Amino acid sequence: MITRLRAPLMSGLLLLTTACGAPEQGVPEMNDQERQTVEAYTETQAPICIGRFQVDMPSQLKLSFSSLTVNDAKISATPNSRQMFERFIEKRQKALQEHPVDARDAPFLKNVIRHDDIVIFDRNESQGTYDSARTLEGYRFVGLTMFSVETNAIDLSDEKNSKHRAYLESNKSERLKQVEYLLNHLSPRKSGEIPERPGMCFEHGFLAGGSDQAIPGAAVPTRKEQIGMRFSDNKNRDIYIHFYTDSTIAEEDTLLDRTDQAERALANDQNFSVLRKGEVDLNGIDQAEEWLSAGTTDENVKGNYFNLEANSRIGSPGTPYVDISLRNGQFAHGEDHPAIDKASLTDAEAVGLWDAITRTFKPRPGAF
Repeated sequence: MITRLRAPLMSGLLLLTTACGAPEQGVPEMNDQERQTVEAYTETQAPICIGRFQVDMPSQLKLSFSSLTVNDAKISATPNSRQMFERFIEKRQKALQEHPVDARDAPFLKNVIRHDDIVIFDRNESQGTYDSARTLEGYRFVGLTMFSVETNAIDLSDEKNSKHRAYLESNKSERLKQVEYLLNHLSPRKSGEIPERPGMCFEHGFLAGGSDQAIPGAAVPTRKEQIGMRFSDNKNRDIYIHFYTDSTIAEEDTLLDRTDQAERALANDQNFSVLRKGEVDLNGIDQAEEWLSAGTTDENVKGNYFNLEANSRIGSPGTPYVDISLRNGQFAHGEDHPAIDKASLTDAEAVGLWDAITRTFKPRPGAF
């Protein structure tokens, strides 16, 4: 089974084998058919925006997952009409008002805050927690897009929660400022649009702001940004590439520092081999490494797991940690799919596609 190269995830596998080293197969040379397969991808490549970065993506690989978290607030965007937005707000308010709750913590929905085009629901975090634990759900409609910002808060203003004041502090008013700030800095973004100003791209939206710009009401002044985007082959669903950036991660080691451990853990896999590993030169990125392997996937076929890490030891708001991974011969977790008897790409085709995409990855001009 091909596994991510994170040390905590590999620790259990290390108990399975004491073998050392790994076969170095090298990257096979492409034949004419394999070259045509890769060219079918590369001839349709076009720039797309991922957080504060951009990359050239083949049109056959479509966005299938997107997530954005900024200072612990989850952010999303959904194409919508004004009528649909108003119906959603009405339905959501009713659902929260009718949500089951213990008598001591009632009502579940504490308040509805409305001003301009913003609606914020102040509600209990969950049915089983004290109502001092709150969730703030914020919504805004702009440009045929509904934006959502959600984060947790603490409210100890009710006297019944006074006993918690010895070890907790209320922060709801601050978190409300954070939700409002984020909602007011969100705008719609068309697929393929590459903004030329500071901020983060995510599915259907753009969050404006420089990487050094503090967010009012957030727990810490430093910007904490995590974004994930996955692009799946719309013809061969066992091929996908995932991008993740995180401004809070700074590792003690690098990808190449961990490869020996991973290779020992995977040595019992008869399909396992290392196709290539080493440092990578990426435009505008000081430190990047990759590890390309073949092995048995979760679909029990020979496939590929490729991984690239950048800025792993210097992660910061201005130089976010980057993780890029490609799977060939494996479907995304939780996705319904038919059984397969082989991966859609050969080793050579997978490497060709990987190189065509990853070598175009770079900071978006003006993004930071």
